[in-house]
Amino acid sequence: MMLRAFTTATLLALALGGTARAATCGGEPPADAAEFRGPVLEVLDGESLCVALGADPSSWVPVRLADAPMKVSTAPASRGALMAASFGQDVTCRVTGRDQAGLVAQCVGDRGSVGRLSQAADVVKAGLAWR
Repeated sequence: MMLRAFTTATLLALALGGTARAATCGGEPPADAAEFRGPVLEVLDGESLCVALGADPSSWVPVRLADAPMKVSTAPASRGALMAASFGQDVTCRVTGRDQAGLVAQCVGDRGSVGRLSQAADVVKAGLAWR
């Protein structure tokens, strides 16, 4: 019975897609926080990710990167590049402001700025970096 409930919940989450994602990453950073830290547990697109402030997905904070990758030619910034640069890493995010979509911050992990690392990966993938 437990397995059937889990399977049903999983299929429902997959069918709802965007609705499930919005509920997963809808938390707020601590009030008046200039900086917060946590692991990146979801990458939304080429410029936005979720930083977990707790185990409950409702406490995951959506962040648009202040130094998000610029578009390479006409292609949008790559979600895969941001995923490679950030997923599973502990990052420290310094809040730089808010926009119509929400929180804007610069996030830095052990290897440096997540936005810059993903931009570098996009440039290499596009074949624009050469010796």
